[in-house]
This record gives sequence, structure tokens and C-alpha cells, in this order.
Amino acid sequence: MHATIVAMPGSPALVPELAPRDEPARRLAAGVRALVTADRPLDLVGSRDRRWYTARTGSLGAWGAPQVRHDVGNYLPELVQRSIVDVPVRAARGSLDRPDPEALTLLALDGSAGLTARAPLALLDGAAEADAWCRALLAGEAPEPWSAADLRAAGVLEPELWLELAGFPVVDAELVDADTTTGVGRYLARLTVEVG
Repeated sequence: MHATIVAMPGSPALVPELAPRDEPARRLAAGVRALVTADRPLDLVGSRDRRWYTARTGSLGAWGAPQVRHDVGNYLPELVQRSIVDVPVRAARGSLDRPDPEALTLLALDGSAGLTARAPLALLDGAAEADAWCRALLAGEAPEPWSAADLRAAGVLEPELWLELAGFPVVDAELVDADTTTGVGRYLARLTVEVG
């Protein structure tokens, strides 16, 4: 069976109220909206790391935009996803597990945060190679395996979802857009994967 995954940045810059001058983020957000339609159930997948948690359910107030509110959601990646897409969400979780073939899975992940001298982690050795690996994976090109430790060392702060995605055989994939202007790898892709 096959499942469809749309990969998007988890960056709060995709929410206009948090980064109004980030034009590439506006472009990426528009691309997400173009790929996510209401013709099937939508499942959200993104990090559940405690650093992204807010007790203010549904609010981006902890990140500077209290006016952006949703009925549910306590983790930044999920709140970013809910702020971008305007279709009903069936479920939200922190792992891909086995994506549902009947649903569209919207996966929030970011690449290296060390791609330029002005990046959040400054310029890191291996960041360009990590960026190339992320792009190849999202394009369905089956890149050579990287370990979680190697990805972290190259600035991919949360490699777990990347490695989970890399574990699925890809049937079809398209890297729709990519941006590194902030020094962070931000990608938009659509993948069809085998789920057994």
C-alpha cells in the first residue's frame, strides 16, 4: 500500500505574524497550502520535544503571536501547521509510525541550522552535505545513510523524523521548493511511500 506525505518546514517564520518580512517563508507556506487539500483526512506529524511545548493550548503567544489561536495544539510544529493549512485535521502526533494510505500526512521537519555564518548555529562543517542529503531524500533519490549523531553534528537538530522518513521505500517524490536564506534548510516536498 502507498501513503502520501507532504514535508514542510516546522519553522515559525512560516506564520506571517511571526516573520512578516520573510518572503521565502511566505512562498513556502503558499506551497504547503497548494499541496494540502480537503479531499482526504489530514494527519499532522511534528516534533513533540519539550522545548516546543506551551501550556497555552492553541496559542502561539509563547513565540510572540498571541493573536494566532487554534482550538487545540500544544507544540510549536503543530501550531505552525494549523496556522498554514485551512482544512480539517483528523489527528496530530510526534512520529510518522505507519502513515495512513487513506489520509494525507503533513510532516514538519527542518534541515541544518548551520548553513551560513548568520545561521542560528553559525556556519557548521558538514552543513552543506546535510542539506544535500535532505534534498536528495525529499527528491526520492535514496541518499547514503546518515546517523542521528552525524546529522546533529551537521546542524540538523532533530534528526529522528528525518531518519524515520528515510526508512520508507519511496515510490514517487518531488522536491517542490527549498530555501536556505536564513541559514536553515527549509524544504517543501511531496512523497509517495510504501507502507506495507
